[in-house]
Amino acid sequence: MATARKKVTFEEQMAQLQTIVNNLQQGDLSLEDALKNFKEGTKLANKLQTQLDKSQKTLAQLVDENGNVKPAEEKGEDLANNGVKNQGYQSEFVDKADDQDDDDNLPFKDA
Repeated sequence: MATARKKVTFEEQMAQLQTIVNNLQQGDLSLEDALKNFKEGTKLANKLQTQLDKSQKTLAQLVDENGNVKPAEEKGEDLANNGVKNQGYQSEFVDKADDQDDDDNLPFKDA
């Protein structure tokens, strides 16, 4: 009778990887065991990275009102303010009138 394999969670795999790293750092493994652990850890780390990449892609998408998946950000958008556009704030160093070359507005003058 075949038994169903329990799916190992991401967190459990991370704990396994941490155990492998700890074993390697302690330095009391034989060379053969260290290489075996290193290969196993590398394989596990790659698997975890793949899961993270997949999760990141999923989180980077939104579903619109029609159920269509679209990117969370459009090219060129700056959503650094939690998805809110600039809100009219400007740097104090930006000249209000870009086409004016009036040096009187500068906070300092050349001597």
